[in-house]
Amino acid sequence: SCDARRCPADLVEDDVLATIARGVLPTPVIDAARAELRRLLETPEVAVAGRQRARLLTRLEQLKKQHAWGDLSDTEYLAERDATRATLGNLPDGDRIRAFDAYRARVLALPDAIEAASGARREELSRIVVQRVVVRDRRLEAIEWTPAARPFFERQRECPQGDSNP
Repeated sequence: SCDARRCPADLVEDDVLATIARGVLPTPVIDAARAELRRLLETPEVAVAGRQRARLLTRLEQLKKQHAWGDLSDTEYLAERDATRATLGNLPDGDRIRAFDAYRARVLALPDAIEAASGARREELSRIVVQRVVVRDRRLEAIEWTPAARPFFERQRECPQGDSNP
């Protein structure tokens, strides 16, 4: 059983939406996070993964041709294709900078989208960045951001002025 007191959901929801609206880190801080991501992606391990990805993509094309020529049965082709795709799926993502930039655009547009949205749509939009909300004593205590949103919001609690005290 839960011993927590009830909390007015509208007040907590308003606090969450306000935190999202004002919580996006300043552009210089986001730019620094992007630069750090780029630096981390320039490691030898990522370069090796890029070469492996290229080889596996070539392998998929070769399998397709071998199947079309009749060199591989349907069963052999599907097994080889699925194994190659699984290996590809386990490699580090080569498009992290592109994904970061796409998510950045979504996050920066989020406050305006939330303001213009209906109640149900606001909840849907909030789920893009909010994983969990912690309420204590009928007040918003913390917001746990989704993993993809953390670079854009997480440091806000540590440094409310954004990049003034990095």
